Amino acid sequence: MRLKIAMMRGPLTRTTRTVIVILSVVSGLSCTERSDEAKSINLFLMPSPAARAIQSFIPAFELATGAKVHVTETPWGNAHQKLLLASQQGSGAYDVAQFDNYFLATYGAADVMTPLDDYLSNSVAYGIDDFSEGQREYGAYKGRTLGLTLSTEPMIQWYRTDIYDKLGLKPATTWEEYKTNAIAVQESGLGDGVLLGWGPRVAWWWMTLVWSFGGHLYDDRLVPTLNTPEVVEATTYLKELTAYGPEGGLSTDGDGVTNKFLSQDIGSMIQYSGYYAMTLDASNNRYAGLIGTAPMPMGSVDVTHLAGWNIGIPSDSQQKDLAWQFLEFVLGKENAKTYLLSGASAVGRISITEDPELLAEQPYLRYLNIPKSSRIERYPQIRVWPEFEKAVTDVLARILAGTMEVREGLETLQANVTPILARERQQ
Repeated sequence: MRLKIAMMRGPLTRTTRTVIVILSVVSGLSCTERSDEAKSINLFLMPSPAARAIQSFIPAFELATGAKVHVTETPWGNAHQKLLLASQQGSGAYDVAQFDNYFLATYGAADVMTPLDDYLSNSVAYGIDDFSEGQREYGAYKGRTLGLTLSTEPMIQWYRTDIYDKLGLKPATTWEEYKTNAIAVQESGLGDGVLLGWGPRVAWWWMTLVWSFGGHLYDDRLVPTLNTPEVVEATTYLKELTAYGPEGGLSTDGDGVTNKFLSQDIGSMIQYSGYYAMTLDASNNRYAGLIGTAPMPMGSVDVTHLAGWNIGIPSDSQQKDLAWQFLEFVLGKENAKTYLLSGASAVGRISITEDPELLAEQPYLRYLNIPKSSRIERYPQIRVWPEFEKAVTDVLARILAGTMEVREGLETLQANVTPILARERQQ
């Protein structure tokens, strides 16, 4: 028995979205799959739009399978260490676990997560072929897929359409154009020119520019390459843009960048696409209907900086097949649209990025369909990345504040990360 869903028209309230979730996901399971045997799985999630969307599917999954689903939520700052410790104890505490791609290398080296390649190759419902080739690698570590994509969040360009229209500006296609637009907005008096994350998470934006300007963080031997002309140029550019940023811009973190852009007159920002849901919330966005999106400007190299959540099955789970059934149930191709409408950041399936109805409401989705010409970069797949990032942040804070020159700072950074990467080579 399968239920046919009639798409609801008009605004989606929390209630109607819940109804859609229950009807849609039940349509993806046959009633013959229901089991009378008492089974349960434990989800390990972090408070986020993705976690809330996942939990909205639980009633339908329990109804369709007879299984019970339990949830543990732990804040991002503690979650990854907690999951690592649970895995080392081998107690099978969790069966499905959300994690940040930031920690993929750490988990891969410690065998925290179950490789999912066999499940993926045998799953028509999940539909791995609905992803572009580059995106299929997002949850892979050393050739093994350890996590499904829970959100697809490339860095993109956001701009105020009203300000750009008044000044006759168009979204930038190059970094030179991006700076020119920022200067034009600043000089017009209509607002500040630009906003990037120059604060505690500055490494996100800095490495985006480094890659785009043709640089690298380290070479194939894990030797840092942070004093090359390309990295100097990218870092100089990052600093130059601060002259066209709003007051307090040097302290903005990930969330702060978007909140400031949606509440102040700022011409443009560079930010992960996963924050787009904030523009749909009138309580966050003073400029509803005036936020445009475009691809990130291109430097000497066509690069897409891709971020986002992963989710998978811990290696010590005692319910791996049921855990996979849940993942397939929530994140499979048939329910991808329902998952997005449940408030989650989009998963960049081709069927989502080319859906006319979704594009009409959320036009940024087209930029999740990353062309083959673009080289995808993600968080460096090294276990020492947290130490590396801290070293970057410490030095860039001094460069951006003007207490250290760019070249001097990068030479200092080169020296500081050399022993960090040496430890990675030794592990």
